[in-house]
Amino acid sequence: ALQRRAVMLVDVLALQSSGEDPGEELLKCENDLVGDIVFLVDSSGSIGSENFDLIKEFLKSIIKGLDIGPQKIRVGLAQYSRKFHPEFGLKDNEDKESLLNKVNQMYYRKGKTWTGEALDSIRTRYFTELEGSRAGERVPQIAVLITDGGSSDNVEEPAWRLRNHGVLVFCIGVEMKNQTKLETIASPPHHHNILPIKPECRCVFMGERDCEMLWAFKEWKCEGAGAADVVFILSDSGGSGEDDFPFLLVFLDFIINSLEIGQAKVRVGIVTASHVPRVEAHLNTFHGKAELEHFISLLPPRQGGAKIGAALNSTREVMFRERNRGRRNARKVAIVITDTKSQDSVSEAASSLRRAGTTVYAVGVKDAERTELEEMASHPSSRHVFPRADFSSLVAETQTLLRSLCSEEPSTSTTLMPWSPSVTACWQRSVLPQVSSVPNLPS
Repeated sequence: ALQRRAVMLVDVLALQSSGEDPGEELLKCENDLVGDIVFLVDSSGSIGSENFDLIKEFLKSIIKGLDIGPQKIRVGLAQYSRKFHPEFGLKDNEDKESLLNKVNQMYYRKGKTWTGEALDSIRTRYFTELEGSRAGERVPQIAVLITDGGSSDNVEEPAWRLRNHGVLVFCIGVEMKNQTKLETIASPPHHHNILPIKPECRCVFMGERDCEMLWAFKEWKCEGAGAADVVFILSDSGGSGEDDFPFLLVFLDFIINSLEIGQAKVRVGIVTASHVPRVEAHLNTFHGKAELEHFISLLPPRQGGAKIGAALNSTREVMFRERNRGRRNARKVAIVITDTKSQDSVSEAASSLRRAGTTVYAVGVKDAERTELEEMASHPSSRHVFPRADFSSLVAETQTLLRSLCSEEPSTSTTLMPWSPSVTACWQRSVLPQVSSVPNLPS
C-alpha cells in the first residue's frame, strides 16, 4: 500500500540521517524503494550560519545513502527565507555527485521566514507531473521541511493543502525552538514525523527525548484463522480526523498484511463511524490482498462525529448477513479502531453484536477511553482490548491481537517485513546498542 511504502521511505531517511552504518540488509531494502522526496530548507535569519552549515552536511549524509535515479528515488531541493529559491527539481534526474555539488553550492540567505508561502511553492512547483512527480504512478510523495519552526506567515492552511495533495510531510527541527508550529505542519503521528537535528545526537527518533534503540521484527503470518469474516470499524474524531486517520489506516493495513485474504479464507469488510455509519466495503468486495490494500490507501477520512454504537449495529444488521456474503460457518470478528469517545452509547450495541456470535476487539488511539473500549470488546479484556496503540507499540500490539485472532499461534516466517513503523524493518532481528558517545557532525 502507498501509505506503507511512504512510512518505510521516511524510516530509511531517518536512519540515513542518523549516521549509522546501514549494513547489507538495509541497502537491500533501500534498493527496492521508489519515492519522490523534496527537501525544503529554511535559510532565514533565525537559523544562523552555523546551523545552515550543519543542515548542508545533514542533507549530504541523507543523499549519499539514497538510491537515486529516474526509476528509483527522485530528489528535489529548495530553500527559502522571505522568497522561495529552487535549487534542483525532481525531473532533473542528475547523478548523486551532481546533487551533492549543488548542496555544497547553497549559500545562507538570511532574511524573514515565510514558511507557509514556501510550502505552497513546493506543492505547485515541485509536486506536479510536469515537474517530475510520479504521484500518478502511486509513487510515495514526501516533503522534508528543515526549519526552527518560527514563521512570519500562516503555516496551517498551506500545510493542510500540501498534506491534502497526497504528500507526507516530515519535519526536521533545528534546535526544536517551536515544537507546536512543527506539529501544525507535519503529517501525523508527530512523534514519528517530527525529528530533531542535533550535532551531539545522531539517533533522530523522538520519544523520551533520548536516543532510542533501533530494532526490527519478523513477519507474522496468521495461518490458523481459517475461514473468518472480519469487519473493521474505523472511527476518527471529526475535527482532528485528518490528523489520526492515516494512523488508523496504517494499523489496519498492518493487521491485514498478516492475514490470508481470499474468498475461501479471510474476508474483510470496512465500516466508518461518523455521524452516520458508512459501509465502505462489504465482505465480498475484495478477492485478494493487493486489491484490499489499494482500496485502503485511497480511503478518505469521514468527518462529522463518531457514533460507534450505530456503526456496531450496522455491522451486526448489515455486514454479517448472508445476503451481503457473510458466511454462516465462518468465524465473525469485528475490530474497532478509534481515537475518540463515541458520541452515542456503545454498550447495548456491542452486547448485541457479541450475542450474535461475533468476537469484538477494541483498539484505542490517542483520546479513546479505556472503559468504553472494554464495554465494546469481548472478554477477557486482556485479550481483546488494546487501549494505547501508537507507532512505537504497533508491532507488539498487532502480534498480540493476531495471537488472539488466530485459532492457532501465528507462525514466524523468515521473510522480513517490508516496512517498520519505528525505524527500519530491513535489519536482522536484533537490538542495536543505544547511542552513547557520538562525535559531532562537521559544521
